[in-house]
Formats: sequence, structure tokens, C-alpha cells
Amino acid sequence: MQSTWRPTYQPLGDQGVLISYENRIDPKITEEARLLAEALGRSSPPWLRDVVFSYRCVLAIYDLHNIRFLEVMEFIANLEVHIASREAVRPDLYEIPTLYGGHDGPDLNRVSEITGYSQADVIERFSSTVFAIHFLGFLCAQPYLGALPEDLHVPRQLSPRLYMPAGSVGIGGAQASLITVDQPSGHNFIGRTNLSLYDPMRIPPPCLKAGDQILFPRISRDQIDRFKGKLPVRKGYSEC
Repeated sequence: MQSTWRPTYQPLGDQGVLISYENRIDPKITEEARLLAEALGRSSPPWLRDVVFSYRCVLAIYDLHNIRFLEVMEFIANLEVHIASREAVRPDLYEIPTLYGGHDGPDLNRVSEITGYSQADVIERFSSTVFAIHFLGFLCAQPYLGALPEDLHVPRQLSPRLYMPAGSVGIGGAQASLITVDQPSGHNFIGRTNLSLYDPMRIPPPCLKAGDQILFPRISRDQIDRFKGKLPVRKGYSEC
């Protein structure tokens, strides 16, 4: 079966093609973008330098000395039309043990006040949700997470913090967040894990990948040290 969403094509600089689907966040559209990016990567034409995808776009970077924009566009358009829907493949599910509240979750009370839930209920709602990784981006393969329950949507902070440690788990508007390296952020952070989420000495550096799923089970303070520096673990499997 062919794709439902017909994308648009436009040049990006002198050696890029931007393929764009509908301008909205929709898991089905993101899946279309991911399938196209993977198919393009597998086809591995000699002129392809890199391919990156996001919620609704795919960027193909090509060698302008070997091919021209219209030829690249024609190749990708033909590939896109012939992508068949895959059979349902069960995604990898990773557990990210999380310590909620206190110093590790400084905004848990704010989320509680805005949503009307008790802190315990916020933790229960969040920790029982299976989040989907739509793509990796921003800083050091940070996962962009979907499926945050609507009743947990909380506006970002008016004044972003200049520093949040790696492993912080939070909420920013309609998105959940898991930051992989120390960074500034305006999200509302409700917990933290001390798993190793990004290791530049590891190839590839990120452990998690687009298409995976994440759970954030609650752990106690006396349990957190046992996870320090370890990699995320696929549920039912060993470390990734």
C-alpha cells in the first residue's frame, strides 16, 4: 500500500532537498518521514552524503558535483511512491528508572498545581505512560518524545534555567523530555535518571533510537545508585 501523505519538495541551500509532509505533529506523519529516511539510507546512492528526519520532514544532503537538484528530487519522489507499508513491528521498549521530586524534580509541585493532580498522581500518570521516540535531535541525540497525556500538558517556564543535569526528565507543553547532556532548559522537570544516555566514545554514541519506546518507572533514592553510569535496558533484554 502506498503512502497516504504526499510530501512537497524544495531546495535547501545548494546541496539539500527538504521533503515536507503536513505541518502538524502526528505519529502517522512522523512514521512516513522515518520510513522515507530509512529507505533512502538503505538505497545508498553514491551521491547521498547524509539523510536526517524530524516530525514531518526529511532532509537529504547530496554531492552537487555528481548530481543536480531535479535529479535528486526525481529519485526520492520515485522512492517515496514505492515505499510499501511495513508489517507491524514491535518496537524496542526501554525502561528509564527515574527518581521523582525533590532536588531531582524541582518542578513537580508546579506541574501538580497546574494540572490539579496531587504529586503522587502526576508521578503515577507519567510513569505509567509508554512514550514513543519520534526522532533524535537538538543536543547530542536527545529523544523527542510523543504520547504525553493531554492532562499533563504544562506550559514551559517563562525563564529557562541556565543549567539542568543530564538525565533530567520533564514536561514542556505537549512534549515530555529526557535530556542527554547538561544543558539550559525551560521545561518543567519532575525527575531524573542517572543512566548513561550519551557516550561520545561509543559508536554510535546514543543508545536509544527513533521508533523505540520508553517507560519511566519510579525508583526510590536508595535504589538510584545501582543504575549510575549504566546504559538503558530493553525490557526483557540486556543493556543496549
